[in-house]
Amino acid sequence: MNLIDFYVENDIVQKKVVGTKKVEKKVPAEEEGGEEKTVTEEEPVYESEYPITAKGMGCIDDQVAELCYRQFVVSSFTDQSPNAARYEAAKATFGGILGLTTDKMEEIGGNIGSMVYDNYITQSMSTKGALDQQDMMFLANIQGKLGISAEKGEEMMLNTQKKIISEEASAMFDSGDITPDMVKAFREKCNSMGLDLKDDVGLTKSRLVTMFSMEITPGIDDGEITMDSADLLAEIQESLGLTEEEGEEVVAGLITDRASGILGDIIGCMLRGLDSKAVASMEKLVSYAAFVDGDLGLEISETNANRAYNLFENKDWAGADEEKIEESKSLLKAAFNMSD
Repeated sequence: MNLIDFYVENDIVQKKVVGTKKVEKKVPAEEEGGEEKTVTEEEPVYESEYPITAKGMGCIDDQVAELCYRQFVVSSFTDQSPNAARYEAAKATFGGILGLTTDKMEEIGGNIGSMVYDNYITQSMSTKGALDQQDMMFLANIQGKLGISAEKGEEMMLNTQKKIISEEASAMFDSGDITPDMVKAFREKCNSMGLDLKDDVGLTKSRLVTMFSMEITPGIDDGEITMDSADLLAEIQESLGLTEEEGEEVVAGLITDRASGILGDIIGCMLRGLDSKAVASMEKLVSYAAFVDGDLGLEISETNANRAYNLFENKDWAGADEEKIEESKSLLKAAFNMSD
């Protein structure tokens, strides 16, 4: 600070006009009762020049200049004394005396800010899951203290969030006990933060497909997700960054995998005379068949197909919509490869 005071008090810093800027000014009314006017004037834009610098005199090299500036910024940032504001205001002057450019000073401030942002955001998100208004105000204060531009501050915050979420994704997949609820919560968290799971979080296509499969499987199995749930499937598929074709491929794979097991249940129930259970399994098979227009790739003998279809056709359809009945019968025929 003695060096800075000496430099400033002896008017060594020179002001150079580097351009002009337009400024709006209020002009008082010329007469009483008149209207105040707004006029636009051009004012010069000044830039400080440092004709004598530590680097220019050969006292220090680039590395030492940057280390000195870094130490000054860190000290001014952490200082809690009454001089803190004075130190903070002198950062740019000290950097100029050392011979650093404005860009280099912002880069150094950004590097320091990046560490501060990383530590603070990591701690905050680990306890709250997301940043709140208080966090944003704290980060904005840091941004001002370190002379970081708004754009740079936003970039650092986003990069830190990406790193944290990427680590969270790796931990989730490596844990070995990942659940559909965990997948859904993670996907929704990324969506709420505006993070792309592939480009920002770094998840591979295979992991995105796995997440889609895991999240929709319980709904398909318990009947909550049907062909009428197309909007829900599309929402999940799009938020994961999967194409419509990739989503359809996953659904088709899930359906056909389960269809083989259900067919085995149907035949087994018929052999044991458990006709009502066989019909219940056929109802589930029909709900699966609706996803793929009946093309489940099943192999069943003509005898078993006819017997099963007869049971299904003669079940109690009371209260069912006639159109829905015909659609269900048609889907079962298609699944059993029966001709109309």
